[in-house]
Amino acid sequence: MTTSNERDELTEPLASVTRFFGGLMIIAALIGTAYLVFGSGTFGGVPGFVCVTNPGTEYGGDWSTAAVTARPGHSISINGTLQVCADHATLGEDALSIVAALPAVLFWGGALFLLWRMMVTARRSGPFTPRFAAAVRRLGWFILIGSTTAAVVNLLAVDTLLTVMTKIDSPFPNLLLVPLHLPIPVLIAAALLTFARIVNAGAAMDAEIQATI
Repeated sequence: MTTSNERDELTEPLASVTRFFGGLMIIAALIGTAYLVFGSGTFGGVPGFVCVTNPGTEYGGDWSTAAVTARPGHSISINGTLQVCADHATLGEDALSIVAALPAVLFWGGALFLLWRMMVTARRSGPFTPRFAAAVRRLGWFILIGSTTAAVVNLLAVDTLLTVMTKIDSPFPNLLLVPLHLPIPVLIAAALLTFARIVNAGAAMDAEIQATI
């Protein structure tokens, strides 16, 4: 029978790594909140300084020949990729900038929380139980759905920011890049969902063996 100490050891070193990155995220969130609330000037506060980069696109040659021009109050720089900045962003531009960055923060925060809950479940009920299988399955579905949602929201916000801050004949098609963000999260999610099914099957077999004893 697995003891409590043995169960604690089963979750290492992943438990320590999860706590470390979870702590870093909490500290970063507190610093970011203080930066937005108490900052002032060009690089702090709301409204403030907003820059957005067009992902997945490279420009060569003379940047002035690009078919993109900045709207009044904005500036464009092209060094391989196109970047648009606003020194005094409007409230809407600030909001879009936050929306573009927030999905990744929420996704990683949620993934770390569910990973921590999964290890707590393993320590309390054991690694080969229906409860642990459910925790693994929950994490797998979160990674699959959360990564897709985060990519879509981020690229929509980036597209909208670029359209608001520049003059261009056609919208930026960054939403087409969503599939490029998904291979690794999809593989991880598929592995977790498969592992959850294996653990659940093992738990059912163990229950049958115990019933026959």
